Amino acid sequence: MGTVFSFDVRGGEPRAVRAALGAAVDGLHRADALFSTYRADSEVSRLARGELTVAGCAPEVARVLELAAEAERVSEGWFSTRHRGVPDPTGIVKGWA
Repeated sequence: MGTVFSFDVRGGEPRAVRAALGAAVDGLHRADALFSTYRADSEVSRLARGELTVAGCAPEVARVLELAAEAERVSEGWFSTRHRGVPDPTGIVKGWA
């Protein structure tokens, strides 16, 4: 996603902390695989090229695009779901992820 994530963990049972961190990292990798505009194989990149439809994407893609469209609506266009004419939900995804 072109950004850095860090975790600051204090306390907790070590095995449970490692499991939770592993799940969080897996979730971030999945978000990157779905939404990265830098990866040609991401669903958002494939959607932008017309290789996929929203219906053919993972359910998370449709949900994030809905959130982005709502942000565009309530901001009266100050927030946009597109960049250079193609779908780009990264403004929503980085917070959502």
